[in-house]
Amino acid sequence: MIFDNMLETIGRTPVVRLRSLDRAYGSEILVKLESFNPAGSIKDRPALQMITAAERDGRLRPGGTIVESSSGNMGKALALIGAVSGYRVIIVVDPKAPKSMLSFVAALGAEVEIVRTPDENGGFQGPRRERVRQLVASIPGAFWPNQMQNPDNPRAHAENTARELLDDVPDFDVLVATASTGGHLTGLARTIKEKLPEVTTVAVDAVGSAAFGHPFHSYAMRGLGLAWRPGNLEMSLVDRVHLVDDAEGIATSRVLARTEGLMVGESAGAGIFAALHHAQAFPGSRIVVVAADGAVNYIDESFNDRWLHAKGLAERISAAGLDTLAGLIFGARRPSHAPVDVAELLALT
Repeated sequence: MIFDNMLETIGRTPVVRLRSLDRAYGSEILVKLESFNPAGSIKDRPALQMITAAERDGRLRPGGTIVESSSGNMGKALALIGAVSGYRVIIVVDPKAPKSMLSFVAALGAEVEIVRTPDENGGFQGPRRERVRQLVASIPGAFWPNQMQNPDNPRAHAENTARELLDDVPDFDVLVATASTGGHLTGLARTIKEKLPEVTTVAVDAVGSAAFGHPFHSYAMRGLGLAWRPGNLEMSLVDRVHLVDDAEGIATSRVLARTEGLMVGESAGAGIFAALHHAQAFPGSRIVVVAADGAVNYIDESFNDRWLHAKGLAERISAAGLDTLAGLIFGARRPSHAPVDVAELLALT
């Protein structure tokens, strides 16, 4: 198949069945691998949708500037679009941004601004977004996609990703997706629940994230978690919330590489860990996990033993027995944080 440009290659990502982690419980775990998108993640889809919509209604004009706050993947997607479409792109990041991401966007000609001062809670999302506002105000013709609030973010997944998934897997019991900005979780659940109303939506987030109303504190995983609830997160579409610890999510990514040849990122590891728990708690389930990105962003970090030791995670993973396939399965049976029904969370807020 011949495409006119790289943006036309976005989508049609494969679904892979896990072989080693689900057979003993009669459950089936299927993983949709969004790393097969050209910039390497699920964020290619909403990035293109948001930019196309802005071009259509005049918010972004030829030769304009795209400015966005990103922890990694949205920055890569926008850098790719900028290179193909001739836009200046400025990505505002913080010190947690993977080095590989910074190199990727620079190779595509994007500019990077690093915000090094956190807010009073130790978070960087607020300061990053404030820097975006300053840049947009000072640059003529600048456009801020604002992925956390832009309705074109979940729309991309409701209209495209979900329909793609249903074409490949027309019947299943559980959708597992990370919260992130709320975009793909909300968009996927919106369309899938229309087609399969009995599907249970499990939202996965980091221990330490405040997206579902929990107290915020720092965490190591990238690609999920926020200091507040994003505007694109539609709580009515979520059935259960599973908070996954750094050691659980990162250990899962590492074990998957060795046992399945599956190279997924940290948030995908967290999602698959939650799926492993659900597979054992509800035997016989057919579970779909959306893996937002691959391992390339993290290969020198969470896949690197020295990085793990420096973060204090190597000892935690080993002590919990999460560094082997059998240990991971056992650990998922009794996770550090049990999933909670959304109704219970809402009653507390």
